[in-house]
Amino acid sequence: MKKGIKLLSIAAFVGLVFAGVQTASASTTYSVKSGRQYNSRVIKSKGWRLWNKPYVKGVKSVRKAGNLAGQLMQVNQVAKKGQTTYFQLSRRGHNYGWINATAVKLPTSYVLPYTYTSQLYPTYAPNACEAASLKMALSVKGIATKTSLKTIINRMPKAKTPTKGFVGNPYTESRPGETRTIYPAPLTKYAKTYDQLATNITGASKAQLIREVKRGNAVVFAGAWRMQQQRPYHVLALVGYKHGKFLVADPYMEKGWPNKVYWTSTGNFMTVYHSRHSRAISIR
Repeated sequence: MKKGIKLLSIAAFVGLVFAGVQTASASTTYSVKSGRQYNSRVIKSKGWRLWNKPYVKGVKSVRKAGNLAGQLMQVNQVAKKGQTTYFQLSRRGHNYGWINATAVKLPTSYVLPYTYTSQLYPTYAPNACEAASLKMALSVKGIATKTSLKTIINRMPKAKTPTKGFVGNPYTESRPGETRTIYPAPLTKYAKTYDQLATNITGASKAQLIREVKRGNAVVFAGAWRMQQQRPYHVLALVGYKHGKFLVADPYMEKGWPNKVYWTSTGNFMTVYHSRHSRAISIR
C-alpha cells in the first residue's frame, strides 16, 4: 500500500513538472499574423537590433539597423506576446528580420523605394506608359529589377480591345484621337505573372489609395501627363503620400527633363483620376 502511494506521488510529481514545462514553453510563444494591413514604419536609430525570430533568449541577431534607420520599411508579419510586439520588416522585397515595435515609428511622409523608369529612354516606346509604370511599381517590391522595359512591353497581352489586352503598337506615336492602352483587368492578370498579390482596385477612393501607399504598395493608375486635366489619357505610378499630397512618377519623360517624379495635391490628383474612370492596380 505504501509502495503504491509512493508510485502515485512520483507520477503526480512528474505530471506537475511536465505541466510546468508546457507552461514555461507557452510563455515564450508569440502569436504571429500577417502585417500587410499595418502602415509602413521607419527605424528610429542605428543601434537597434534585428533578429531572425521574435526575440526570446537564444534568438540570433541578424544585424544592427545601421543605414536602415530612417528608411521606410514594410511590415510583413506581426508577433505579439503579452504587452510585447515585434515586427518583421522588409524593404524592396528583402526581409531584414524582426525588431521590437518600440524601435520604430510612423513617418510623416511616405516615399516608397521605387526605381524610376522612362518610356522614352533608353527604350523609345511613346505608348508604353502602362508597362513603364508597372515596372516602377514592381521595383518597390524588388521585383523585375533586372527585367528590361522592352521585355515587359513585349510580354504584355495584345488584343483588339483594351478589355482583353494592349491595343496598338507601343513603339510608335498615336494618331490624332487614338488611344492605345490596356485596361486594369487584363493588366492585373499580366502583373500577377510578376507579383501574385497584384490587385485590381479600380474605383478606389482617396482614403483607399492613401492606405495602399502607407502599407508600402505602389499603385498603377490612369491619369494625365504631369496630372494636368487637359492632357490626354496616360498611365502613371503612385509612389508616395504626405498630408494633402500624392507623389507621382511619370514615365513620359525625356532624359533631360526635370521633375520626373513630383508631388501634386490630393484634390488635383482625384479630379484627374476620376475623370479617367478611376482605373487603378495595386502592387502588393
